[in-house]
Amino acid sequence: MAAGSRDHSTTGRLTRHVANGCLVLLMIPVALCTYLWYQAWHTGHVNTQREHAAMATVLGKAQHASDSTARALNSTRATAPDALTAVIWRHTHAPVIVYDPTHSTYTATTSWSATYSETGFVITGGPTRVERCFTLTYSRTAGAAWTTKLAERHDDPCASGRSIAREVDWARDRIANMTTEEVSQAKVAQALAPTDRLRDDVVKKVVRHDGAAVVVVLVRDGGVSPPLQQCYAITRRPGADDARSHAVTAVPVATC
Repeated sequence: MAAGSRDHSTTGRLTRHVANGCLVLLMIPVALCTYLWYQAWHTGHVNTQREHAAMATVLGKAQHASDSTARALNSTRATAPDALTAVIWRHTHAPVIVYDPTHSTYTATTSWSATYSETGFVITGGPTRVERCFTLTYSRTAGAAWTTKLAERHDDPCASGRSIAREVDWARDRIANMTTEEVSQAKVAQALAPTDRLRDDVVKKVVRHDGAAVVVVLVRDGGVSPPLQQCYAITRRPGADDARSHAVTAVPVATC
């Protein structure tokens, strides 16, 4: 009986050890799943916070441009539409600025962006860009100060603006390859024609001032209906040998 009792006790201890071992083995995947869930949640939470911070930066840039432009408009003595368009462009760098003479408004359409570092869960993260499109509308009634209305656009009208900006850069490069003396309406039209790239654009005129040649071009984005268009004044100053030089500039104007 004593030997049987010892065998029963030994078997009981072995059973308990096996049960404890099985419990530990069951707890390992549970703990692992809990850890992975927390890491995934934490990574997503951190990325969301960083994305919100980047969005706040984008909104801050847009608001700063809106406010600084309004201050510049209120401080300038210029009244001509082209001059006021230039003021707006200097502070917003909007590729499209529409002047509405009926309502005496100027509407600039452009985008701002910010980059944040995205944290990866399974693989390494990296820089992520946040970009938003905005319209900035400036208006003034007689004897009153300029006011501005900032609105985020979700139908991405900035896509057409980017297309126009690319075409303007290309035309600017082509004109920069010409000397100031070579710049004429016919020769500029010929320089822009070879690739048929600006087939929808019109070289309106070339004027000269203080030795510089100013080419006024109507640029269109035919990929949308109705086509979006913007007049640009591309100025070729003497001695501009590089398309990236400040001596070759392109600025939107109100009318062609």
